[in-house]
Amino acid sequence: MRKISASYIFPVSSKPLKYGILAVSDEGEIIDIIDTGGELKESASMEYYNGILVPGFVNAHCHLELSYMKGLIDKANGLPDFLMQLSQKRRALPENLNEIIRSADNEMYAEGIVAVGDISNDDFSFHVKEKSKLYYHTFIEVYWPSPDRSKEVYYKGEKLFNQLNEMNLPASIVPHTPYSVSPELFELVHQHANKFKRIFSIHNQETKSENELFKTHSGAICELFEKIGADMNSIKVTGKSSLQSVLSYFPSFQNILLIHNIYTEQSDIDIAKSQSEKLFWILCPNSNLIIENRLPDVELFIRNSLNIALGTDSYSSNTELSILGEIKTLAYNYPYLPLELLIKWGTLNGAKALEIDNKFGSFEIGKNPGINLITAIDFVNMKLTKESRVKKLI
Repeated sequence: MRKISASYIFPVSSKPLKYGILAVSDEGEIIDIIDTGGELKESASMEYYNGILVPGFVNAHCHLELSYMKGLIDKANGLPDFLMQLSQKRRALPENLNEIIRSADNEMYAEGIVAVGDISNDDFSFHVKEKSKLYYHTFIEVYWPSPDRSKEVYYKGEKLFNQLNEMNLPASIVPHTPYSVSPELFELVHQHANKFKRIFSIHNQETKSENELFKTHSGAICELFEKIGADMNSIKVTGKSSLQSVLSYFPSFQNILLIHNIYTEQSDIDIAKSQSEKLFWILCPNSNLIIENRLPDVELFIRNSLNIALGTDSYSSNTELSILGEIKTLAYNYPYLPLELLIKWGTLNGAKALEIDNKFGSFEIGKNPGINLITAIDFVNMKLTKESRVKKLI
């Protein structure tokens, strides 16, 4: 057994403890959480660290299989430009793809991440996940806006789903975005979600032209897909936002992860909340800044008491796979956000979104959440600094 203390412990499920102590088994299970009343009690058998102790981070949205694209895409001029670059450059797979994916997995481990909600369009990352120290829930993403290929695309996703089941790795079949999935393909995914009761995920309102497509059948996204030969006539004009236009395809009782949400407005939130009580709004701030040079309306989300979790997205749109890096970006752009809240977004809320909060996300007796030390803290204002770093202790 180890006893570990620090300047502060952030249990996440309860208030921070000054000079608190964690009693941890050799297997990493939390045995006890000791409130010292803020008085440092040194002991020969206790480890003490200058910084804060937080549970292992949860990366609620990543594309591990795109790790080979690090540095390949120029800073995008909006999402349509990014997607065009992605489609052009993702075809040539490097010979050492498996090694690159394993390296990205190891990086997330070193960055204190314990669990990942990961997007897969193919099986490139499956064997790395099978042997990883991290927990993965794989979202098998299907897409094509023309109805002619709906069954073909869905059956490929179903084959990948069965492959993961045989490997005992949790998985779901999910749509890519509202604009890239035909109604016929949406219906197949909807049927699968209702049958298997798995977590649901969709990229949501990452670009302004996504909403334009459904409101007026115009905009850069519409032009992009028509340029690559997709028949966009199956995407009907609804006069509503993209999210409101496809909500009927979402499952009724499963967790729903809405990814990015840069152009989400109050009306979207109101209607989405009226249809599901199990919504999680996943923010990927560093990716958003690189692609769209814009962040979601975090103030709006807080006013609506939304369940917010964090993701890194992939190396195609990020320079690192670090949840602490995402937290630092949010703390810089929204300096009024309490550190305690940001830590919750990067730990417990992500664990709840992936339905693994029985083990991960908070320091509670009986859990095995991992223990991270964050250093270089401004304790006067209880803020992170540019020098703040994470070190995995357990």
